[in-house]
Amino acid sequence: MGHTILIDFSEFETHVLRLKSSLVNLAPLPDKLVNSCRLDFGMLFGANDPPNEDAIAKRFIKILNTKYYGGLLQKHKAAFTGNRSAIDGTKSKVDAGIYPTEHVPPHGQANWTHIRLFIEFKRQGTSLDPFDDLDPDDPEAHAQSRQAVREQITDYALSLRDRQNRTCIFALFVIGPEFRAMRFDQSGIIVTKKQNYAADPRPLLSFLAWFDSLSAEQQGLDPTATLLKEGSRAYKLMSDFALPNPTDMEHKENTAVPASYVPPQPDASSSTPKAATQHPYSTRQQKKITITGDGDAESYPDVTEIDTDEDPRVFRCVREKFAESLKHGWPRYKLEVGAEKRAFLVGKPVWTSSWLFGRGTRGYVALDVKRRRFVFLKDCWRPYYVGVEPEGVYLELLTTPGPNTADICVPEVVVHGDVEDQVALTAQFANYRAAQAKEAERAREAAENVHPESGPTSILAPGTALTDSSSLPQRADSEKPSSEYNADPPYRHLTHYCIILKDVCLPFTEIESSRQLVDLLYDCVVTHSLAYSEHQLLHRDVSAGNVIIRPKLSSDIDEDSMRVVTWDGVLTDWELAKVVPTSDKSENPRQTPRQPERTGTWQFMSVAYVRNHLNLPVSVADELESFFHVLLFYAVRLLRHNLKIEAKSRAMRHGFIAAEDGERVESADPAGNPHVELNAMFDALLSRFKARYEVLSWELRKSRAESGPSPTSTEAVQQDDSPVPSCIRKRRRQQADVPTLLGRPSTASTAVGPSELVRALAKSLEDHQDFLAVLENAVDRDGDPAPVWPKGDVVQDRLPDTYDPRLLLSLMNKMCTASGLTTAGEDHDGAPPRKKMRTDLSEPRSGASMPPPAVRAQTVDTPVGASSARPTNGRKCRAQEKGKGRARG
Repeated sequence: MGHTILIDFSEFETHVLRLKSSLVNLAPLPDKLVNSCRLDFGMLFGANDPPNEDAIAKRFIKILNTKYYGGLLQKHKAAFTGNRSAIDGTKSKVDAGIYPTEHVPPHGQANWTHIRLFIEFKRQGTSLDPFDDLDPDDPEAHAQSRQAVREQITDYALSLRDRQNRTCIFALFVIGPEFRAMRFDQSGIIVTKKQNYAADPRPLLSFLAWFDSLSAEQQGLDPTATLLKEGSRAYKLMSDFALPNPTDMEHKENTAVPASYVPPQPDASSSTPKAATQHPYSTRQQKKITITGDGDAESYPDVTEIDTDEDPRVFRCVREKFAESLKHGWPRYKLEVGAEKRAFLVGKPVWTSSWLFGRGTRGYVALDVKRRRFVFLKDCWRPYYVGVEPEGVYLELLTTPGPNTADICVPEVVVHGDVEDQVALTAQFANYRAAQAKEAERAREAAENVHPESGPTSILAPGTALTDSSSLPQRADSEKPSSEYNADPPYRHLTHYCIILKDVCLPFTEIESSRQLVDLLYDCVVTHSLAYSEHQLLHRDVSAGNVIIRPKLSSDIDEDSMRVVTWDGVLTDWELAKVVPTSDKSENPRQTPRQPERTGTWQFMSVAYVRNHLNLPVSVADELESFFHVLLFYAVRLLRHNLKIEAKSRAMRHGFIAAEDGERVESADPAGNPHVELNAMFDALLSRFKARYEVLSWELRKSRAESGPSPTSTEAVQQDDSPVPSCIRKRRRQQADVPTLLGRPSTASTAVGPSELVRALAKSLEDHQDFLAVLENAVDRDGDPAPVWPKGDVVQDRLPDTYDPRLLLSLMNKMCTASGLTTAGEDHDGAPPRKKMRTDLSEPRSGASMPPPAVRAQTVDTPVGASSARPTNGRKCRAQEKGKGRARG
């Protein structure tokens, strides 16, 4: 969908910049300065041959930096950077930027850390103009050359966002003698219609003079993020913690490590031992140490607490990942999180969203200043609707003490909260325009003696500060649709959110065997099962990037005083989760949409949900199919097989996966022999999904034959009324009570519907028990006969290092258009990057009470409520073992 709103410059001043008067009045300029600029621009564009981009850019920059008649920029300078790569090596060559005077790049190389406003130049004409003033309802021009320019400026904004902590980004787009002002945020772009600055330079010059006078926060920088200066105490602290430590532990599963921490012995030959403040381990005998700050605003807080009851050792891979984030030339920040403004130090993100709009998630291996521990910091813009809780709330719910809490593998929260009251303005402005359009329509109806019901009034008030949330739309009646549902396209309401997770986890690409893959996925499915049975919570974004590995030390100590590293599969990213309302047996549970967009990661969605999401809510069966796609994804990516390409819908219909030549796809062991256990497991799971789609297809045909219109939901999510059996976490889990287990159902549907066998297999997907049984029995060493799983059968990752998930956007957009859906709730990243390190966790703090944001967009949902506990037994014990190519004129 489009992300651009086109407006007049005067409307930009009033409703976007929230100015009480025009820029010309707020930033008055001497007439001599304006006339001098008009003369310079006139000479540039008055020649017979239109100037090229470089000529326009250099003359433009010279005028902006002029000191005649008092000058234009007092605290900033403009720099031309269009011919060289950025200082940090980024290939993006943005033409120019506005920088604070002390940070102007000296050699014509863009400095993405300090640029405050970027400028892109194009030659005169429409062929390189990414926007179309003639169609305000669809301002994104569709010509290939114009789309390329739009991608170019979007990539510049993305490069800036990745290196700075921003609430919004300002930019100028100069097309010959005309310009556009632009404002980017996570919801979209607000861009002005073209104005001729050569004929009348005052509006453009006044805008730049006004921008020059703003504070960093008003220019769009996040005030809770402090850029660290090289040489500061916080900067040095990060460097110290990046150094290798002899006590760091290997993270591989089944590695033996000393049961307890043994402090490293000081080097007797060293006459200058390391300062105690540089390493927390020297304070082992203390319960708390206090370090007084030096008054440096970017340093650590006055009091530092180190809990020496906790094992201070870390896994070596975590420290190495932190060291990698301190890449030369990449900025380091101190971020404040939560109501207490707890400080965390971060460098380069270990992963970022490759899409400018949406959640914009960034993940960091961070240093907790207060406790001197590595943690995982997730910074994102979460959906901001009534009934949509932040991820930390769901994680705290799932870790509430209970009989099965130990079996729920989710991240452990340290602290979380919305970042002040930062919201994406573009969505609020789109809401305002939709309301204004409805008011105009009501006025026309009133003039025709039509009396519509009263509706919303103006939302945004001129003259309100950029960060003032008082002018935003208030929460509406939860039973009535809000005006954003009438906006086309629906811009997502987002608020800035940050969550700190205790453990830094590993991606599933770290597995070393197929058995590990099944074991870890089993943990994630059990977590999903308990979240649903005990808390009525559905994850709704099961995908390859949301299953991760948490290494930890076993609780058992052997006779040599050693522990063993064990791995848990963790189901993370619960930000799109939803509490499913309970229902009585006579009717389906009532689910109402909380957001106007489809949510989830589209590559791993069930076929049924992709096709019927407008009619059917997400069900357990849909989520189990997503787990199957995750399992298949990693098997295809990391294990031996004969698969080349396949459509997942075909596999769901036929119950097996076929290669291009029709040959049955199978996994193989290192010797090239069929992987019997893995193939049988895929057969068993596919037989159930094939049965489900056979039943759904028959019910659809039956409904059409009886009534004509599309059927109502036959897959509505229902609360599982049957108690979870006591064997839910035991080996040899009982599978579906059907005559066949591994064979695909062969009894075809008849006039009376699918066979009892097919119905039984389909019904087995209504809860988790049978799916878990298939996984567990496949790896059960106590089985008769015992299954055989090869060791070390993982191959080199088949996902190329050059993988760019944005290349799949065109396919996704075609899918969305065909099914009439809009895509949101995802970052369009698709598969997780190679070796992408993720985090896990959830916080054991009782009252995570954050001041609620001032406003939310309206949605309808059931709040997080009391759970219906279902007993389960035992914890499974694992066996020991940018810019794009430039569109130049």
